[in-house]
Amino acid sequence: MSDPNATNPHSEVVSTPAADELVSLTPAEIGMSGAVILGERQQARRENWRLIRRRPAFIVGVFIVLVWVVCAVFGQSIAPHHAFDEYTTGHLSPRAGYPFGTDEIGRDVLSRVIVGARDVLKVAPLGALLGVLLGVLLGMVMGYLGGWIDLVLSRIVEAFLALPVVLVALLAIATLGSGTWVVISVVAALFTPIVARTVRAAVIAERDLDYVTSAKLRGESSGFIMFREILPNVMGPIIVELTVRIGYAVFVVATLAFLGAGPQAPSPDWGRQVSDAYNSISAGIWWTTVFPAAAIASLVIAVNLIADSVQSVLEGS
Repeated sequence: MSDPNATNPHSEVVSTPAADELVSLTPAEIGMSGAVILGERQQARRENWRLIRRRPAFIVGVFIVLVWVVCAVFGQSIAPHHAFDEYTTGHLSPRAGYPFGTDEIGRDVLSRVIVGARDVLKVAPLGALLGVLLGVLLGMVMGYLGGWIDLVLSRIVEAFLALPVVLVALLAIATLGSGTWVVISVVAALFTPIVARTVRAAVIAERDLDYVTSAKLRGESSGFIMFREILPNVMGPIIVELTVRIGYAVFVVATLAFLGAGPQAPSPDWGRQVSDAYNSISAGIWWTTVFPAAAIASLVIAVNLIADSVQSVLEGS
């Protein structure tokens, strides 16, 4: 992926008066200049959304994600067999009636993959969303206020980014437990500093533009300027970060489940299924591992297709 903070040549570059020229403008004139910039950017955002929806990769990605969302929502209602306690012969290879085969105790792998989408799509998006929200809040404060606040928070962010992700996650879960909200909180904590750094850079590029100067001259508070004036104009990088982080969150959640954190047996969580069955590959029983792993891969690829489509349009490529 290319840098989500790159400038969008389609729409986001708008000529503005030089800083020294603002001194000679009245507050009304500065306000009109700011309104022009905002109007042009709103039009650009509408055009970008139209272009995104026409991208084949975006359409394919959304379709795959929707398929898994349907599986997560309806789960056992659409599964061909019961995912937990309807047993047949163990380790049946894929065949009619059991297209994904059965696991070691005779549970239908297809049904467990369908129902297992619920755990992943409940934890990963919530963790990513919470991480992005916290990262946006932190990045807005760092980028807009600057000074010693930015200096101190930036050093803290850099310290967190230097830590190994999986090790920190495992230590946190070992300390706090492996409940669903613990995993969500850990994922959010891992993503917050990454998002904060991206948002900080975007806010620094915006804070000296005319519409911000106009808001300051009107006497607006810092909170109003950050979240009502600047935030709508840095939504591009934030949306890219959200889509990218959801893909990473699926990997993190699956990895933690594989390592024993998160949902426990008999949960059909995809990572848990891979963890329970990967030793069977050496005996030629591949389907109990390959199909859950393929489900993880398909969801990550679909999210990345969406993220790449959004990023490509915003960067004009």
